[in-house]
Amino acid sequence: MSILRRPGHRMWVRQAQRVCERRSVILGYHGITRAPLRHDLSMLLVSPSRFRAQIELLLAASFTFVTVAELARLAAGGEPPAGYAAISFDDGLRNNYTTALPILSSYGIAATVYVTIGFIGGISPWIGAKSDNRMLSEDEVRALASAGWELGAHTLSHPDLATLDYDACRREIEESKTALERIAGTPVETFAYPFGRYGPAATAAAADSGLLAAVSTGHGSWERYELRRTMIGAADPMPIVVLKLLDRYEPLLALPPIDLARRWSKTIRARMQTREQV
Repeated sequence: MSILRRPGHRMWVRQAQRVCERRSVILGYHGITRAPLRHDLSMLLVSPSRFRAQIELLLAASFTFVTVAELARLAAGGEPPAGYAAISFDDGLRNNYTTALPILSSYGIAATVYVTIGFIGGISPWIGAKSDNRMLSEDEVRALASAGWELGAHTLSHPDLATLDYDACRREIEESKTALERIAGTPVETFAYPFGRYGPAATAAAADSGLLAAVSTGHGSWERYELRRTMIGAADPMPIVVLKLLDRYEPLLALPPIDLARRWSKTIRARMQTREQV
């Protein structure tokens, strides 16, 4: 059923249209697959049906889809023109190829996937063994590039770059860019900061590594090396997605009762994740 025909969804489309008229957006995901919460305690896996609905929301709102690099070129170092949307994925989960690619291809959309070199061919450290935690193989990375997706760098080992000095940041960023270009045979133009965390050393290293732009997670600006992204999680219903697009979600999280509940939820899930790993 089209999103326009679903009960209550026309209101969310109208709100998304307001965003489309005012600015462009970058949406960030990790994986697209079905997974029970107990096997995805980091809430990184969005169901295919929910993902389709979110893409259809943006289409119904009249966004034009581009890759992150294309949007960065449109921005030219400032704020990009309104009405564009870029879909991105972090880490390089295999379901980006097996599930997200067919869905987006059905709408004629090419996305950007940020690949952590050290994860290729392995498993995600944040997703339970009983869920879809496999990472892309080198062949699958190349297949995404052949399908028109942009490949972006995401470091060698997924460290918190905010804790590293310039030389360490430069090594993680530049060597991951070079390795990905070797694997896929295509230029790597953009970069995503692991955990969305960075400081002056990381932004300087991204700039000095010959990258066009870099993206954050859940915050940022339209500065070339801290492009703002709206991160979408497994538990986000359509109203939350729209609030995030409207930039009204983060202020809500700052309210004391909500902030307390969020911290409590993170603590409980972290404990459950530790038990799951043991």
